[in-house]
Order: sequence, then C-alpha cells, then structure tokens
Amino acid sequence: MKKYLITLAAASAAGGALAQSSVTLFGVVDAAVTYTRGSGDGSAHKTQLTNSGNMFSRLGFRGTEDLGGGYSANFWMEMGLQNDSGTGFPSNSNNQASGNGPAGVLSFNRRSTVSLAGPFGEVRLGRDYVPAFWNTAIFDPFGTGGGIGANQIYFSGLGGLVAPTGTRASNSIGYFLPANLGGFYGQVMYAMGENDSNALLPGTRVPSKHDGEHTGARFGYQSGGLHVAIATGRTRYASGDLRVTNLGAAYSFGPSLMNLKLTSELYKESKGSTDAKGVLVGFQLPIGPGEIKASYARYKLEPANAVREPTSSKLAIGYVHNLSRRSALYGTLARISNRNGAAQALAGAITMPGRSSSGIELGMRHMF
Repeated sequence: MKKYLITLAAASAAGGALAQSSVTLFGVVDAAVTYTRGSGDGSAHKTQLTNSGNMFSRLGFRGTEDLGGGYSANFWMEMGLQNDSGTGFPSNSNNQASGNGPAGVLSFNRRSTVSLAGPFGEVRLGRDYVPAFWNTAIFDPFGTGGGIGANQIYFSGLGGLVAPTGTRASNSIGYFLPANLGGFYGQVMYAMGENDSNALLPGTRVPSKHDGEHTGARFGYQSGGLHVAIATGRTRYASGDLRVTNLGAAYSFGPSLMNLKLTSELYKESKGSTDAKGVLVGFQLPIGPGEIKASYARYKLEPANAVREPTSSKLAIGYVHNLSRRSALYGTLARISNRNGAAQALAGAITMPGRSSSGIELGMRHMF
C-alpha cells in the first residue's frame, strides 16, 4: 500500500509538470568594486564591493501554460539578491512603512504575480512595478541598475527608491493592453493598502483606512526609432498623498549615426506639502561589442514656504563591454553636485551640504 501511494504521488507530480507549457529559472549576478568620496569638513570616502552596478542582481522563476485560443495562464516570482554578502531584500506587505520586512531576508520582493493573458491583453494579480516606474527604468541610459550611474531622480526623490510604492506595489490588480495596437500600449493599476475600516494614525483620531492604496496608469507609443510614454500614480496617505507624474521620450537613429539613442525624462512629484521636479537627458552609443552611455540629471525639492530649494545634479558616464550575450564587464564614473543645502552623495560616501561627491566603479555582470 505504501509503495502504491508513493507511485501515485509521483505520477500526479509528473502529470502536473506535463500540463505546464514551460517553467524557466532565470537571474542576474552582478558585482563591482566601488570607490566613492564626499567633500567638505566631516566628509567621508569608502571603498566597497557592491552589487547590481549594471543590472540589479536577482533570482526568479516564471512559467506559462497554453490554454488554447490565444489564452495563457502565467506566473512570475522574482527576488532581489545582494550577492556581495549573500543576503536578500525585504518586501513590503501593504504599501506603507508599517509593511516593511526585516533587512537582509530573501523574499520575492521584486515581482510576485499570477496572470491571465489573451487577445484582450493581460490581467495581473500580486506585487508588480507601478506604472510610473517604467519610464524611469526604460528611459534612463543606465536602466534599472543600482550603481553610481543610476538615476539621481529615482535615488533621491520623494517617490523613488525609499518610498513603499516608488518602484512596486503589493496587493495590486493590473491590466495591460494587447500588443497589436499599432505601436500604442498602456497599463492601469490599482493596489490595496489592506487596512481595516477603523484604522487610525497612531496616537490620533485621524482615519487611515485608505493608507497604501495606489492607483496608476501609463500610456505610450513606440514605432521605428521613436518611443514616448507618459505615466502617473497616486498613493493615498492620511499624512499627505504621494503623487508622481513623468514623461519619457527616446529616439534611436539608424546605422548612419552608429545607432545612437537619445533619451530623456521629465519628472514631477509631491508628498504632502512638498513638491519636487526633475529632468534627465542621456544617450547610448554602441561601439563594437560594447556600449558607451551617459546621463545628466537634475533634481530640485520645493518645500512649502521654504526660502531655499535644495538642488542636486548628477553627471555619469559608463562603458559596458559585452563578453557574450550573457556576460559583460563595465566601468562607470559619476559626480553629484549640490546647492542650497542639498547633501546628496554617491552610495557609501558622506558629503557636506552644498558640496560634491564623486566615484568610480568597475564590475562584472552575468545573466542566466
């Protein structure tokens, strides 16, 4: 009887595997030696082995099952990695600071979705990119890497890296338009904060039942060398909503201009009574087996009734040398300049208000 149960269980598992059209293990391992420094009295420099300088390190599983008639069921589970130390990244359970997980744990913090796709488009459920982040990821020459060349607007902004919904939202329902719309595309998202109806801000009588609710949309057009998209998002908080709107545009020239690609992003955001604006311009230029890329970004905070508006700008230039389709070596130089009390510094460095920070990194990336 015991052997029969074991055989039956094995057969059931095999049948389930055969029903799945495909399952893929994928990932990125990226590490770099990075030196950054600040300036002014009390500044500090740092040398470190970092991760994700060219692309964020990750490990993921994705799969799809063909349902027939152009329909498919899909899943995607992806976690971020800090391969320099063997640790992971926490996720966020409710799009609020209270939902942050413990540091260093392995979790499917990047994406965790199940979806149904077909001629109508795709409906996704779970944790996914918010629409406004896509423009930052696509129109920045340095992409979604976390190195010293990464987007100054995203890494220092109100709705950037540190915001619970600056990159992704949990508990989301998303819809993507079908791909056959003559170059037009779009998505909408609604994500829940999942607070009970009696929720209050701690120590107050202020209702907070809508905290963490996110709504967003993105629409774009891509054809030939032209690509343009506009996106917006709002996350509700009783202490002051977070709003982000950005416009991205890029144009890729033909072989006569060495396939040069120019990129740009305009960015506007607010959180409570503080507004902010940003702009980024850049280019990507293929050179043999590699690519030169550069960007200039400027970000300004506009606090209500403030006399000074802290402003920072970053200039970055890098080169990626592709050893193969999967492996690459890269190097980046970057410098941040600060004004009006801003004190932004490259990762690991400390700089004084109104002073600058600079750095260099050399690394390797492998995709699988």
